[in-house]
Amino acid sequence: MRIFVQSSRLLPILILVLATITAIFAADEPHANDTFASVSDAVWQLTNLTLIPDTALHRSTSLGGQNFTHCCLLAVNASLTLSPDGRLIKSQTDYIDATIEEFLEANNADQFPCTAEWNGDPRGAPRVIVTSGWQEQTCPGWSLSDSKKGDESEWVNPFIGFIIPCIIFVLVIPRRRKLAVWSRLFVQDLSQIISWIVAPFAMILSGLAVCLDTIIWLCVCFAFAGPMILSGFYEAYLDQKVISFLNEKTSNFRLTIDMRARLLFVVLVGNLDLDPEVFAGDEELTVLNHGRHADDNPRWPNYPGTQTRNPSSPWTHIQNLVSPLRSYRDCALGTPRQWPLHDVTCTVPSCTKLRCKEIPLQRNHFVRSEIGRTKTRLRTMLATQLSFGSSVGAPVVFFLGAFSYTLVTTLGSLGDEDTSLDLAFGTWFMVIPHISVVAGLLLAGNNPNTLEGVMALEFGEVEEKETFKKKHFLGSIFELAYESRYRPKWLWERGRSKQDWIDRVISTYRFRAPSGRRGDMVVDEDMEALRVATTMTITSWTIVLGMTTLLMGVPFILAFLVSFYTPQVGIACRSLTFLVYAIIQTSQIVLWMWAYSGPPQPGKWFKFFRKDGYLYRSGFYNPTDVKSLWQKGKFWSLKSLWAIIWYNLAAIFGLGGVITSIGGTMMQLMGVYSTPKCSVNAEYWTKPHSQVPVVLSKNYALEIADAKKYWVPSAITAILFLALVTFCGWWYQRRLRGMFRNLVSELGSERTDREDIRAIVTPSRDGDEESIKP
Repeated sequence: MRIFVQSSRLLPILILVLATITAIFAADEPHANDTFASVSDAVWQLTNLTLIPDTALHRSTSLGGQNFTHCCLLAVNASLTLSPDGRLIKSQTDYIDATIEEFLEANNADQFPCTAEWNGDPRGAPRVIVTSGWQEQTCPGWSLSDSKKGDESEWVNPFIGFIIPCIIFVLVIPRRRKLAVWSRLFVQDLSQIISWIVAPFAMILSGLAVCLDTIIWLCVCFAFAGPMILSGFYEAYLDQKVISFLNEKTSNFRLTIDMRARLLFVVLVGNLDLDPEVFAGDEELTVLNHGRHADDNPRWPNYPGTQTRNPSSPWTHIQNLVSPLRSYRDCALGTPRQWPLHDVTCTVPSCTKLRCKEIPLQRNHFVRSEIGRTKTRLRTMLATQLSFGSSVGAPVVFFLGAFSYTLVTTLGSLGDEDTSLDLAFGTWFMVIPHISVVAGLLLAGNNPNTLEGVMALEFGEVEEKETFKKKHFLGSIFELAYESRYRPKWLWERGRSKQDWIDRVISTYRFRAPSGRRGDMVVDEDMEALRVATTMTITSWTIVLGMTTLLMGVPFILAFLVSFYTPQVGIACRSLTFLVYAIIQTSQIVLWMWAYSGPPQPGKWFKFFRKDGYLYRSGFYNPTDVKSLWQKGKFWSLKSLWAIIWYNLAAIFGLGGVITSIGGTMMQLMGVYSTPKCSVNAEYWTKPHSQVPVVLSKNYALEIADAKKYWVPSAITAILFLALVTFCGWWYQRRLRGMFRNLVSELGSERTDREDIRAIVTPSRDGDEESIKP
């Protein structure tokens, strides 16, 4: 009780002391009616102000030696003077958009225009508005981002926030080639002293080579993001169509076991070169294991066919691999028939007798073993691929964590222009995670050595490196990403490659015997159904292009919106960079569609543009074919013209993509975009703009309002969108993998055999041989 009474007596004394201290500090703060000996007495920030900033003493302003905080101080200093009685007043050259009372009040509240920071007051700091001509004359050049000046937010935050996380993403994006690292840099013999002396230098050089390779691949991914995402969605769409086709036909008992296995292999290896160069010694890989079925029968013979097979093609090797699973004999070498043949010794015209219909091959112990091995191969090839969670999910979490930190920083510093631009460029860099997500959707493995390991089970040793390394003038600089006889396509070519694999299946098995009766070859209904299912229609392209536009458009729109509404409001250097990049990516997508979408199907209308029309015959729909450029007498053909046009446009747009993406990012990080030219909108660049107003102050009302209205919502949208895209990609890929595994597990099951085979062949009691129903 005594303590409470004593405390109550001391309370008025404490209040009186605090009031006295507050009054003393308030008395020290400058006010409009106070008199001063100089302007710097009223505004201490102007003390010892010089015309040239300290940074310009060590570096030319044209090389980044400018300091625009110092430029703002010059504008404030030019706007203030003293009256004859010593009071602070405005000079004739007035750049401060506030009265003297408002200016001093803001300064007393730590809202000096040139150095103001967010303090919770939406009114912010007074604006300092100069003309563009004054800025270009007084503060030419640009300001190099320098941690010594406290500019860490201009380059450290973006570098850690989105550039480094993006490096993780590009490492899992599949590619065909990489920068070669000299093998001699990896010293193997460390038994000598000289090896230990050389080893550290070799480590440094090899590390620099790997870093350079990663930077180059980052540039390529950013520059060709549109075609990469489009081709990835194209392949994912075809995967879905093939697996849905297999589900339908399996449930309807329409496909043989070798055709189902063949299509499943196509899903897994459709990203490899279909017709590579023939390598010496690969001819032995075309040898088929005839006789294992004991299938020689003069009534229904095997036909060698006249088609030349590429012994180095993975298609040939897949055909060899599934050949032991065949239900009928070959209609050509390595091409098992899918339907029974009529007895060739029968002389009855249009015979339909059941006894003349070809009997399926016996599914003996060897065949059942091959079915088991095929199922193991398919499951293993799928399982050896990186999971979506480890290759994409974990990096996305890392990226979103860094991006969320930038968002939290924005909430704590509303009105900070540097933070808003960090958000804009971070949102723009979301394109890289989107490429990684799309690449993670695909069932075809990135590493072709998986297939090579499977082939080794059947065909023996793998060739030495020198036998499969293609010799060309860039081969010593950019080597194959994987040391394998098989070569994966670039990501922007994978969709078309998968379509070519499917078309090879269709063309190989398009015609068949008329189901056991004598007669001419007819179109296989199942192959026709596969063709219809995998033919890209207007609706199909709308879906694929729509998904591509969504993943490319959302980062662009959000980045453009943030940069557009970062004062100076309008299209300036940064927003123009995003706009040019979007135009370049759209142009690349158009080029991709020209080269890889193929011609419209034959029809009655617009025959000039359709398949077998004039454009098709002139090579318009295959502009990437450059053979005519090297053939005598064909250089001056239309086919050569299309190739020249296409590759020149691809080079222009590719170089433009690198300049706008990587070049624009570097100019932002370095501070080049702080030049006075970027302080005015692009519409004034070609016009006299000396009187265009430019705001030099920080944390003013418009910036704070735009931060609340555009910056923060855009950042939240970017985080949620990337999380949603990643989740949908994970769910879709898990679903497709599950469907694939179910199809693999059904291989060899009697209940999924085709009706004509299941009706004739049934397992015998001993389980080693099969008997034929009478």
